[in-house]
Amino acid sequence: MKLYVASRAPSPRRVLMFLVEKGINGLDLVDVDLNALEHKGDAYRAKSPLARVPALELDDGRVLT
Repeated sequence: MKLYVASRAPSPRRVLMFLVEKGINGLDLVDVDLNALEHKGDAYRAKSPLARVPALELDDGRVLT
């Protein structure tokens, strides 16, 4: 699974805290650079149509935002 995060956004930090509390590990963290507008690009919009972080991409290709 991949978790798309942004270092300056508060919501990905909350998700990471809950993952640690639940003992869930083994996620690949993918940093999305908000300053470079990576979240507005076509590649990220294909995963998260509203261009928001965090987004969790499951092993079967589904994405939870």
